[in-house]
Amino acid sequence: MDLLAIETSGEIASVAVQRGDTVWERRLQGYARHAEHLLPAIDGVLAEAGLGVGQLSAIAFGAGPGAFTGLRLACAVAQGLAMPWSLPLVPVGTLEALAAQAGEATVLALADARMGQCYHAWFHCSGGRLESLTEAGVDAPEEIPLPPADGPWYVIGQGMEPLWPRLPEPIRSGALEVMLDATVQARDLLQLARRAFAEGRTVPPWEATPYYVRDKVALTAEEQAALRQRRMQVP
Repeated sequence: MDLLAIETSGEIASVAVQRGDTVWERRLQGYARHAEHLLPAIDGVLAEAGLGVGQLSAIAFGAGPGAFTGLRLACAVAQGLAMPWSLPLVPVGTLEALAAQAGEATVLALADARMGQCYHAWFHCSGGRLESLTEAGVDAPEEIPLPPADGPWYVIGQGMEPLWPRLPEPIRSGALEVMLDATVQARDLLQLARRAFAEGRTVPPWEATPYYVRDKVALTAEEQAALRQRRMQVP
């Protein structure tokens, strides 16, 4: 199958095309560049692969959680490209794409959600298949639930270095390996999207939506004060 992937949930955005066993990819640095340069990057990577949009089997996009503007951008561009050709879309979760990088293991995937919180979910990867053990959530690091299965486990996070000391001690001490500066790129979406496509887990363009997880983007004055107090208490 020929697949285009679009990922703009973080500061480093990217697009990738897989045709057979070959992957072409382009990256965009900096949030301000995403909207301006995304379509030219897609045109360029499709040209390198020798494909037109109408020749694609499907379009995958990073559905989130992540930066709200970036999630809306990826979804809207994927919809705009897919609709004239009635191509199916494959939403791929950010936390799933992170967890898949950890290999065969029980994995806690994390991403900085700003406002002193982080996105989180537990997964188990075996035989190349990723099983969700918990629903994605957004909480203060101290409130992340303990693993639903016996350890050890891997922890992989995006932008999580400042928040790591605030995670529950049992999670930190039981981790076999920790990576807190991982990133999600369009290339990372491809394998998950190919499996989802094969299993029929696609949506028509008009039904695609970002996966925000959190429904508020600003703190009240009281919440900001509480956040500052928590930060002062972290050793």
